[in-house]
Amino acid sequence: MNIFGQVKIGYLIAESNKFDEWIDFAQKCLGLALSERTEQHLSFRIDDYQKRLMIVKGAQEDVTHLGVQLANDAVLNEVLQRFDTRGIRYQQGCAEDAAFRGVKAFWFIRGPKDIQLEIFVDEIRSDAPLETKVSGFYTDASGMGHVALTTRKPEKMIRFWQEFFDARLTDSVEQKINGVILDVSFLRLNERHHSVAVARTRGNVQLDPIRTRVQHVNFQVLELEDVNASYQRCKDYGFNVVWDVGLHTNDREISFYVASPSDFEIELGWNPIKIDEQTWKPTKHTSISVWGHKPRKATPIHGILHEFGNVQRGLKSLKRDEYSPI
Repeated sequence: MNIFGQVKIGYLIAESNKFDEWIDFAQKCLGLALSERTEQHLSFRIDDYQKRLMIVKGAQEDVTHLGVQLANDAVLNEVLQRFDTRGIRYQQGCAEDAAFRGVKAFWFIRGPKDIQLEIFVDEIRSDAPLETKVSGFYTDASGMGHVALTTRKPEKMIRFWQEFFDARLTDSVEQKINGVILDVSFLRLNERHHSVAVARTRGNVQLDPIRTRVQHVNFQVLELEDVNASYQRCKDYGFNVVWDVGLHTNDREISFYVASPSDFEIELGWNPIKIDEQTWKPTKHTSISVWGHKPRKATPIHGILHEFGNVQRGLKSLKRDEYSPI
């Protein structure tokens, strides 16, 4: 059974103690709608799904859970059977945890890089007005957006998404960023150019220079002006805009990158291409952007310090194992 096109990113959960900063960042800067706040968690909407981004109280300052939506019960059973075949243990989440995620039921495994990967079929929707600072977010058949991860086990990471979710390679990019040469593979699960990007460092010894499990999360807005206005709000509120507005070479998305209060980045973008499965052929690009996406802090001393920090984090990554379920 081929399940390509019947899989999409559904939601994301991160752990943080910086609730006030997250509200300023997600709601006031990026335009997500704050739907719930308690002493233990925040919930944000971008469409009529009840939950898309959740922040739970905790010290990790990192992504902890990723929800993947499947089209129907037949697809769910197929994925669970694939887990069984591979000897991967899974559990069904309790009703209380499902309600917190805004889904009717979910199953979870220990996923790559120790992100709890959760699969579900039926979401819970909200008919409350979506109060947001942007014109809207594109989700539809493409899902919430995409996630990008750096890994020391790229072959296993790519195989995981291909083997269990029938991901297809869209294209790849070779790029030097902050003194590190990265090879990035872009995997699609549906019409979206990519739902998962897997980055590896070049060389015999592969490093992971990123502290957080996820390097960035993407949200897609409906209008180009949403990108420009959100970019300006992020600067006005003093958040670290890591990469200026630019146009990507491969997916043709106009976007910018800003560091979240938990350090992983958010890419806010507009109008990436949709893949025509009848004509598309994977290619390799030697630059990540046509124009823009310049680092905001491009002074020589910052470049030296940033590159040194990446190398230090990369070397530290050699001292710990990176979990992979396969």
